[in-house]
Parts: sequence; C-alpha cells; structure tokens
Amino acid sequence: MALSIFKEEFSKKEVTNKLGDFFPVITGKKDANIAKGGEYPFFSCSQNISYTDNYSFDARAILLAGNGDFNVKIFNGKFEAYQRTYVLIPNNDEHFGYLYYAIKYFLNDITSGHRGSVIKFITKGQIEHFDIFMTSNKEKLFLFNSFVENIANNNKEIDKLSNIRDTLLPKLLSGETSVNQAAK
Repeated sequence: MALSIFKEEFSKKEVTNKLGDFFPVITGKKDANIAKGGEYPFFSCSQNISYTDNYSFDARAILLAGNGDFNVKIFNGKFEAYQRTYVLIPNNDEHFGYLYYAIKYFLNDITSGHRGSVIKFITKGQIEHFDIFMTSNKEKLFLFNSFVENIANNNKEIDKLSNIRDTLLPKLLSGETSVNQAAK
C-alpha cells in the first residue's frame, strides 16, 4: 500500500532534489567478522541481521546494502554497520518514512549503474546524486512515517519471538524443559 501511495505521489511531480540533499551518505566502519553475537544489531549487506557487543550508531536510520543484493532496512536504536553498508540518517526526521519508501521503490534505478564484475557494488556518489521528489504534503509524510513505525514494531516483535523460539526449542528437544514448564 505504501509503495502504491508513493508511486502515485511521485508520478505527479516534476521538481526533483538529490537524495544527498536529505542526509549525509556514510558507511559503517566495521569488518563482517566482528559479528560474533551480542546485544546490538550488526547490519551487513546480507538480508540477515547479526549481532555484536558494540555499537557505533544510535539513531533512526535507513540501511542500504552497498554490495551484493542491495537490500534496504530500517532501524531505530543502537546498532553497528558493516563497511559497505550505507547508514542514511535524514536531516529532518519528518522525511524518514518517505525517504525509506523512495529508496525502496527506486532501488533498482539507484543500483542500475553498479560497478564490479564479481561482486556488484554501488558508490556514495550514486546515492547522493540520485534524483528524487520530496513531497511537502505533511499528511502524506505522517502516513509514510506511520507505515515505517509499524514495520519497525513488527520487526522488533519478530526478533523477540525468534529469540524465545531459539531459547526454548533446544531445551524442549533435549528434555531440559517441558511444554508445561515453558507455559508457566
């Protein structure tokens, strides 16, 4: 639904800005081998999220994988990022949801000029210089932020349930606990 609203809004406009007008384009600084478990999410170019003991960012961010499958994620809180993951923190939080959907909607266009023959990658400049329309409609901005907030809350709930499953399942299978004990 959000992508169709975005498409409708964007297709009516002719005036554009550059994505780089809305946030600094920065990358994480950590190597992938630091993800050995821990409290804080570690965002790499993988679809899967790993965890680490340290964090470099404490923000509401759009995370764009800079190589591989070029996926887009959102996160709000303390986290770490891989050196080829772009961490996009909007200058104006009101634009967060809209920018997330813009990047998601235009991801194939943003990454179409990728480089690399074995491992595809995109550059900071490709992101910064990509043309985008930013709506001034406050109601639509609020709507996109609501969608993003719901996604973030659902992702947190999924993580909690996955952790419960991953903790209980081995105990149930080994006989360490029973269904009756787990329900208490």
